[in-house]
Amino acid sequence: MAAALSGVRERRAHRARRLQPVLWGIVVTIVVQSLYAEPGPGVHGVHLAVTLTLAGCVLPLAAVAAGRWQVLGPRSCTAFCLLTSGFGLAVGVLQPGSMSVLPLSVAVLTAFLVLSRQHAVVLGGVLMSGLVAAALAGVDGGIGTLLSQLLFCAVLALMALSVRQAGDSEERAELLLAQLADAREAEAEAVALAERTRIAQELHDVLAQTLSGLAVQIQAARRMARREQTDEDLRELLDRAGKLAKEGLGDARRAVGALRGRQTPSLDRLPELVERYRVDLELDVRLSVTGAPRPLPADADWALYRGAQESLTNAARYARGAHISVALRYEPTGTALTVEDRRDAPGPMPSPLVVGSGLGLTGMRERFDEVGGKVDAGPTPKGWKVTMEVPA
Repeated sequence: MAAALSGVRERRAHRARRLQPVLWGIVVTIVVQSLYAEPGPGVHGVHLAVTLTLAGCVLPLAAVAAGRWQVLGPRSCTAFCLLTSGFGLAVGVLQPGSMSVLPLSVAVLTAFLVLSRQHAVVLGGVLMSGLVAAALAGVDGGIGTLLSQLLFCAVLALMALSVRQAGDSEERAELLLAQLADAREAEAEAVALAERTRIAQELHDVLAQTLSGLAVQIQAARRMARREQTDEDLRELLDRAGKLAKEGLGDARRAVGALRGRQTPSLDRLPELVERYRVDLELDVRLSVTGAPRPLPADADWALYRGAQESLTNAARYARGAHISVALRYEPTGTALTVEDRRDAPGPMPSPLVVGSGLGLTGMRERFDEVGGKVDAGPTPKGWKVTMEVPA
């Protein structure tokens, strides 16, 4: 999934770079048209006003064309559209009969390429209202000119919607393929884990039990040697043998655990998990830890880690662009982990690029039920919150 998201971002950046020569051509066209119109740019009176409004129109275009201004967010895109179209209309007011529809058309195209459909329609309506107002004031030709300009902007808006929908469909398909590849890899890992579990069981039955019996026998021999006051060298030899048997038994148990896929206490790896989601999936996620850390039972520790992982995965699917907080609290009566996403902008959640199976929360609750914990999950006024608790 991380590789697929990286590919999506790279292709979007590539498409944006391909539009830069077009923007430079539009900048040159606007400047040349204004230079040959009356009154032309200058440094006094109305000529100075033409110069300033022309600069206000072409500078945002030049900044985007040069890659100095990224108009990927709602605020930056709205500001770019309003600046470009507003100063373009102002140039038309100062140079009657010469106003070009290019600045306004660029703004409309950008709005429908970047913003959500509802936001783009509202902003496009505002921009076209300015064009209608200029035409009614007699600034830029008659009704025929106005209708052709409105039709041109509408065609650009429909084209931008088609291009964006095609790009979103392509990206959604690629992410689904990546999710399928991850699922196949997980299935292969499950098969390998089943085989390792079988081997671990054989190893446990043969090696670990044999070592346990050997350790018991050596311990009995050591007690007998001390009771009978045998030779010091023999007692030392039995002590070393007992120590080796104990270490071998510990190594065998660790090998069995590794073959079964058991993990070490996982909350120690929580900062690493959060950092991976922040870097690989570009989530705005922060971790906070309160209270004195203490060791937890392995099952409870693993349940909290898996709960955090599932919650962050859901945030990556359904709450991209939100502020996500991960709070780990060591309390006197238990340990709690909260994952909450909050959005600053009101309105409905954007549609996810990839939809999960819907069983993650069910599996999480079952895992916490097994360790005597509980899970609470539900919407908040600004997003979604998941709280997981296990006994101390």
